[in-house]
Formats: sequence, structure tokens, C-alpha cells
Amino acid sequence: MSNKSKIGRRAACAAMVGGGSLLASQIAVAQPLRQIRVRTRPTLSYTNSDFYQSDGTFDAEAAKDVYIDLLKLAGYPIPKRLRAEMFAKDWDTGRFTEVGLGGIFWVNDKEWNYTSLEMFLLPNQMIPEHWHIGDPTDGVKVKLESWHVRWGKTYTYGAGEPTKKIHVKVPASQAKYVTAMHETPLGVGDVGGIKSPLEKHWQQAAPSGCILTEPSNYHSDDLMRYTNPNLK
Repeated sequence: MSNKSKIGRRAACAAMVGGGSLLASQIAVAQPLRQIRVRTRPTLSYTNSDFYQSDGTFDAEAAKDVYIDLLKLAGYPIPKRLRAEMFAKDWDTGRFTEVGLGGIFWVNDKEWNYTSLEMFLLPNQMIPEHWHIGDPTDGVKVKLESWHVRWGKTYTYGAGEPTKKIHVKVPASQAKYVTAMHETPLGVGDVGGIKSPLEKHWQQAAPSGCILTEPSNYHSDDLMRYTNPNLK
């Protein structure tokens, strides 16, 4: 084959390749651009006044709504019964975002002395210091409990050597009533709990908030006692 023939074939091939590239680029341009859906995680946005009516009454339904938002943020399963059976409380402090708790009793069986409680804490929200007593006349033993963190983080406080520098800032309304100062941080998968009956204890969520499971023997709000006598 002559050099001219070789050059001619190379030129033809180059033209075909170039034409193919041009055609491909034209097709690419002609196709409509796909809209990319970006999934955004829900965020928590609230103020303390959002949970109180004009007369100062605690709005438990508004509190339940924000706990549902917390569960969605965590990707936590929300069965139908959860919202219907959920409780929310502020212990009559008027400071729900600082001192409060939400949750649901999956089981609370007095006869068989068994409880399964799921608890929800907003960012930096505190369960105030308390302890549990029994009622021998009604067959109720002193409550013992443990906590298994499912999401977020919490700092628990109970009996033991006081921690010199704790990680949380105790709300002003509760600061002078806190006596248990042995800190145990609990993150996802960690388990903690009461070491002995009648032990005073409290906890406060990290800035993330926290979802935790509490297995225990039978629970009664009437058998809870608080170091702050103003709590109900």
C-alpha cells in the first residue's frame, strides 16, 4: 500500500472518530438535565414559649410533636401507637426545654413486675434528681432500672465519687437541688443504671439529644421522690 493510501485511510478514520465524538456531544447536550433530589435531615427549632399556652399551661401536645421531630431526625421507627400513647412532662417547672421528658411505656405490668420504657430527651434536656421508693402494702418493690442508649448521648449521675468537672450545665432551677455528682457518660450502645435501691440519680442529654430504652421493674410516678420539693 502506498504512503498516500495509508494517509488517506488515517484521515478517513480520524474524520469518522471526530464525527462520532461530535454526534455524542450533541446527543449529550440535547438530553434534559436530571434533577438531583437532595435529602435534607429534619432539624429541631423551638423556644420554650412554644410549649406553653397564653395562661402558662404546659402544652403536652406541642411537646409530643417536637419529640416526634427528634425521632425523625434520628431515623427512629414511629409505629402508630407511639404518638397516641406518648407522654410528655415538664414537672410543672415552666421550663420544658431545660427540664422535661417524653416517652412511651411499651409495657408497665404491675402484676408481673416488669416495665419497658422508651425515653426521649431534647438537646440538653434534664431529668431532675429523684429516687424511687416501694409500697409494701400494695406489693410494689423499690424500682431498679437500667438505660440503653439507642441514639445520641446522655450524661447520667448517681452514687459514687463526685466527678470534679461534669460535662453539663445544670439548669438554674435545679442547680441547688443536685446532690448526686458521679458522672457516667452514655453513648450509642452503652448501658448504665442504678447501682442500688433508693439511689438518687438524674441525667441530662448532650447537645445532640438522646433516645434510650429503660428496662426495669414496675414503675409508678406516685412512688418517685425528688430532691427539689417543688417538682410534681
